[in-house]
Amino acid sequence: MEIKKNINQKNTNYVDDELNQLYSHFKVIKEKNNVDFKKTEEYQNYRKDWRDTALKHKITNFPLHLDIEVTSYCNLACPMCPRTHRVEMGNWENRMMKLDKFKRIIDEGAEKGLKAINLNNFGESLYNKNIIEMINYASKKGVLDIMMHTNGTKMDHKMAEGLVESGLTRIIFSMDSISKEIYEKIRIGATFEETVNNVKLFYETREKLKSKLPVIRISMVRMKENDHEVKNFSSFWGKYADEISYTDYRNQDGLDKVDRYVKTKKENKSYACPALWQRMTINATGEVTACCRDAGKRLTLGKLSEKNNLKSIWDGQVLKDSRALHEKKQAYKIDACNGCDHIRGVIRPGEKA
Repeated sequence: MEIKKNINQKNTNYVDDELNQLYSHFKVIKEKNNVDFKKTEEYQNYRKDWRDTALKHKITNFPLHLDIEVTSYCNLACPMCPRTHRVEMGNWENRMMKLDKFKRIIDEGAEKGLKAINLNNFGESLYNKNIIEMINYASKKGVLDIMMHTNGTKMDHKMAEGLVESGLTRIIFSMDSISKEIYEKIRIGATFEETVNNVKLFYETREKLKSKLPVIRISMVRMKENDHEVKNFSSFWGKYADEISYTDYRNQDGLDKVDRYVKTKKENKSYACPALWQRMTINATGEVTACCRDAGKRLTLGKLSEKNNLKSIWDGQVLKDSRALHEKKQAYKIDACNGCDHIRGVIRPGEKA
């Protein structure tokens, strides 16, 4: 299926998940929150650019979206997470992004066209003591959409109030189950009852403060361990959320030796990944990668430094060459892309597209 077939082109109210439904693994199964910031002309123009970068390969002056890993620390060891396997292998570096580096990123982006940020990659963002100040800074600088994923385990009343008042537009709780047994087998290191209470606390705090933001989404990574719970996932978590979603399991780095797939993915050999025209990922280590799922940093575009800014990386040769290979249906020549079941399946050299 080509990318155009995944989008309702007549819909002017652009789908508002961070991937805009351009990746077939992602599905919002419940949505009830209608917030004002999505109706503004600036936001609508941003979502139009988001589509045009994907469909027409329009190259913007600066990435529309940045995934910013404010920390690579995490307190859980989820078996489907690439971080877990790399920690076990002894090749994971725990780092905390400093506030001044974050501000430099936002300052450059705000000046050059940045519209959205996700304050995650593979760490638990609530471990960064400056997280609320970071969100507030980005909001005051004019970033339209500020989102964050969390496992919910570090949430408390003070944190909840701070996040609601910070300018955060979306928070995604990664929960994966509706039962204690399954949840604690997947979210290793967490306690089901405590996390449920934390999610409930956040929802009640937002309601008490009479705010529509941040939009609360609760998500599931759908795999063999929890697939039988999908039909009841929305009804269980819906009372605490504006949106419910699930994403298909992906063995992105090939390091997970357990078969967790619910169904076999059909290859799409003509797919050109929209991420190359839309976004970049800034890891806590300072390395900038093309893909937010590239835990091994196999497609590193450059390293952020005093002499090397994001604009120069965005305009750099590595990204230009990667885009060209995707457009020529030769993504298999890129190590980080070959075998990516996120969007394409495995394409071997010599196969016809």
